Amino acid sequence: MFFKKKRFLPATVGLEACTLCNLKCADCYMRKGNFCGVGAGYLKAEDFVSFLDKNPFVKNVELANNGEVFLNPYLLDIFKIAFERGVNIYCNTVNFNKVSDEILEAIVKYKIKLLTVAVDGASQETYSKYRVGGNFDKVMDNIKKLNEYKKKYDSVYPILEWQYVVMKTDDSIEEIEKAKKIAKELGVVIFFKKTWEKDYKPSNPEEIQKATGLDFSDDNNIYKGSERFLPCKDLWSFPYINYDGRLCACCCNANDLFDINVFEVGLEEALYNPMVEKTRKMLMGGKKYEESPCYKCELFLKMVKDNNFIKKDELK
Repeated sequence: MFFKKKRFLPATVGLEACTLCNLKCADCYMRKGNFCGVGAGYLKAEDFVSFLDKNPFVKNVELANNGEVFLNPYLLDIFKIAFERGVNIYCNTVNFNKVSDEILEAIVKYKIKLLTVAVDGASQETYSKYRVGGNFDKVMDNIKKLNEYKKKYDSVYPILEWQYVVMKTDDSIEEIEKAKKIAKELGVVIFFKKTWEKDYKPSNPEEIQKATGLDFSDDNNIYKGSERFLPCKDLWSFPYINYDGRLCACCCNANDLFDINVFEVGLEEALYNPMVEKTRKMLMGGKKYEESPCYKCELFLKMVKDNNFIKKDELK
């Protein structure tokens, strides 16, 4: 008797809620690439219902990550549907400039688990250098309003995070320390991230490392350590799905997607499609496939150049 090999079905997925954005961030690949390969659009409530119906094993959904989730006109319905289905929602990452009081209350009422707000700087002058068109004070006001709704509902949710990307526009120690102070006053967890800009070198790396915990030494970058090929591993355990149902290779590659629609075939069928299986093997050093979304990706090209692919024990 032959038994079908048991397939891993992820309980957590990334589902693109909206690729539209109200800001024009200085180095945004989506705005520079005219929405790249993902296109301009947003997740519809009926597609979300269909997705949950077809994939009952999904219990956690990260609404991410190529636009501003709060521009989705179906967002209130999506929050309500998830709450009634017992599905946890995480919003990572948002600019939080434009959000109605109705949605602010719904975030708390429907127990959105996590809200990560991207604020690179601690003043309008610094913040707006990268987040072009953004209003620092408006973001702070929205966080304060959200805190009031949390008090009203006596809720710990959502957990609020402040993501601060350290780059050339905002790497003064004064600005970093000011952001930490504001975050503490707001009851927000602040964390710092390294920029993907390859030519960036902090003006005072030792002080910045002490203030943020980030290591900017040459032997610690996005290709090494705990962050080594992190996006590439999504294809095994944390799949990303575009707002129109197309399966993404990862959270970062907005140019090329799989020719597979999760909304139509279901997540299991999509994840074990022959091309997805071939792509996984390719990322581990196997045969290369030009039709794979990863074939032209910068991270994969570096894997090939260095002959340094994902190893089996890194996927555990």
